[in-house]
Amino acid sequence: MFLTLPTVRKLFREDFSGRTPIRIERRELPELVQRWQADLGSIDGVHVTYHPGDRDSRSRTLCRFTVPDPHVNRHQWRSDEVRLEYDDADYLQLAVKRRGAATLLAPVSSLDEIKTFVHHVQTRYSRSEAVRRKQARLREFKSKAIVAQVRKLAQQHRFDFAVKVDTAKLTLFVRWNDSDTMELTIPFDRFEKVLPQLSSAVESFRRLQYEGVRFKTSTSNQRTADLDWICVTEP
Repeated sequence: MFLTLPTVRKLFREDFSGRTPIRIERRELPELVQRWQADLGSIDGVHVTYHPGDRDSRSRTLCRFTVPDPHVNRHQWRSDEVRLEYDDADYLQLAVKRRGAATLLAPVSSLDEIKTFVHHVQTRYSRSEAVRRKQARLREFKSKAIVAQVRKLAQQHRFDFAVKVDTAKLTLFVRWNDSDTMELTIPFDRFEKVLPQLSSAVESFRRLQYEGVRFKTSTSNQRTADLDWICVTEP
């Protein structure tokens, strides 16, 4: 389950009333484990997981599960699991344990409460994905605008260029010739401010080159080999 602890805490508080927590009979544990594993496995979006330590007679974990985010391709760790356990008084509870943080607990009164919790987890996944897509569209729009401005600069000063984009910045590669390449990392929110300075810097760089000055500005061939270069210096 790929949610922050504050979000999990909020959902636990909202989705589990604690009014009529389920109390188990320890002599029925084998049957209860099988029943809860089947019930949880029937919930859409739930992936039941297993750990050999749960078979230990000292273990209080009936079963454990994750709620994978369908929009994110990442490995699931033990810290992503939700555990169905029983406490000292034999009452069922959900537990989320993360290293270095206090365990979050929620008393379980019914399977429906867990279904509601899972639904709310999935709702937050969907909201996060909508935000990611919106941010990606904005970055793409902004990147295209930046590339258009850099293209004008490249045509003016005769250099080839390539760009790499991540969530916060644009890396601009400027290639003067086969041996000289510059790499500039520019935050998105500062590009408009940097662009006039970049133009002046390029102009100065070109002027010095014409005067016979040489610079050691090359990046590694390995880093630039896979770039899609936009060439304006070709005849």
